[in-house]
Amino acid sequence: MDASQDAVTARSFAWCSWHKRFSDTARLVQRDDQGSVFDARGLFACADCRKIHGLTPVADQQ
Repeated sequence: MDASQDAVTARSFAWCSWHKRFSDTARLVQRDDQGSVFDARGLFACADCRKIHGLTPVADQQ
């Protein structure tokens, strides 16, 4: 799936841990459940950063 398809199919608004800004294409790429009381925490990356850094969203990992 390329970035344009990704932006259409899975939108969220979150902080991109790579370019340090909010993005409406950010997706969870790494979970950090350790110490989490209310919900899973983790690192999110926007579509551009996922492409540049070769990151795969958790939901797409097998």
